[in-house]
Amino acid sequence: MSMRLIFASAIAAVSFLGTVSEAEAQSRNRVSVNQSGYQNELAGRQDGRRNRMVINQRGERQYITVIQDGSRNGTTVGQRGRRNEAHVDQYGTRNDAVVGQQGSRNYASTYQQGRRNITGVSQMGRYNTATTSQYGSNNGVGVIQVGNGHDANVVQSGNGNVTLIIQGDH
Repeated sequence: MSMRLIFASAIAAVSFLGTVSEAEAQSRNRVSVNQSGYQNELAGRQDGRRNRMVINQRGERQYITVIQDGSRNGTTVGQRGRRNEAHVDQYGTRNDAVVGQQGSRNYASTYQQGRRNITGVSQMGRYNTATTSQYGSNNGVGVIQVGNGHDANVVQSGNGNVTLIIQGDH
């Protein structure tokens, strides 16, 4: 059994057990999952109110983890291809993360803490990596990588920061 499958099962069990007695306090969270292919894995956890998670994967051996604590946070992840991996952690209020990956062996990791932060990552090709972190309020980061072997790492702290990275093969 793969380590990721064990990890996904453990998160699902802890999430379920941790929210059973708090079902009334944790209201209006939404989850939508649509996977096709084989050996795709997903681990998700939402704690708070009105968080939403939309996941769809097409292909094989894709892996996604999402953790959201707070209220009105939103995550959308779409992956197509083979062996892509995405992780999203959000803490706070009204944060949004969108990750789209197409190709193979792309990796995206997004962490946001605060209020009204937004992250968008789009990767097409192979072996691209995007790692983003935001702390504070009203920050925005966008990463677009097209081609193979690109690497982007963004860390923003404070309020009102905006970063856009575009990398591609000619």
